Amino acid sequence: MLRFDGKVAIVTGGGRGLGRSHALLLASRGASVVVNDFGSSAAGVGSDSSPADDVVAEIIAANGKAVANYDNVVTGAEAIVQTAIEAFGRLDIVVNNAGINHMTPFGPDAIEGIRKHMEVNFFGTAAVTAAAWPHLVASGAGRVVNTASPTLVGFEHQSAYVASKAAIFSFTRTLSMEAIGVGVRVNAIAPTAYTRMAAEAEIPDELKQTLEKSMTTAMVSPTVAYLAHEDCSITGETLLSQGGLMQRFALSMNEGYNNPEVTPEDIKANLEAILDDSTSKPVGIIGSENEGSLLDLFS
Repeated sequence: MLRFDGKVAIVTGGGRGLGRSHALLLASRGASVVVNDFGSSAAGVGSDSSPADDVVAEIIAANGKAVANYDNVVTGAEAIVQTAIEAFGRLDIVVNNAGINHMTPFGPDAIEGIRKHMEVNFFGTAAVTAAAWPHLVASGAGRVVNTASPTLVGFEHQSAYVASKAAIFSFTRTLSMEAIGVGVRVNAIAPTAYTRMAAEAEIPDELKQTLEKSMTTAMVSPTVAYLAHEDCSITGETLLSQGGLMQRFALSMNEGYNNPEVTPEDIKANLEAILDDSTSKPVGIIGSENEGSLLDLFS
């Protein structure tokens, strides 16, 4: 069994949905978990507890170890990390799960929505990872698990959300190239599950029913747990995880069309070869023999 005894993990957005499921699974396998969820502590809202407090209570009731943190991933990344250090003395794993998703049809008024999505989804991910970085390196086997999205293939009226998740996809692969030299592995998931976000989404009711019945958050968390474990052998990858199906989400390039004296007319005439999927090959896995590099294009 892959266990996390002696390891310390941060799960952002850990009070509900996917984050809650990730935190519970990691704790059940021995990890000490900082459950981050932006909002007020129980002391600040009368008799009601916060989502983070509720998850911590669940973990402790099951004889696990956890503490709550209420900071914003954008403005409070250092404080989130400091909570782990003060409570448990180290940090080994960061699960960047916090995010937002609001329908933002494109047009003159879309820019503010794009900025907000980039701020929370991408910059929040980058900020927490950066604050945690020295501790992850010191761990000797630090692990980062980011949250991208299956909507990377495109989704109508979701330019802001998809762009922010695409930034996470590229950030994950690029950072992994630097991270592998210091013993840190950086991967991502592209999850589909029935969450509050899914329940509120403008999608057909039949799809919501399918998600609720057969694509639960608990079915995604094992992928996160593997990527967070010191035995994880891959880095720079994004794994789609939905309803028990795991797939590699990858970039690819085909043989294309080559002409050093190309003209617009040549492109028009050879568009079929330029777009030919039959010659397409996925970009290789970081650290493997077929890793692939941008420099390969110049060889």
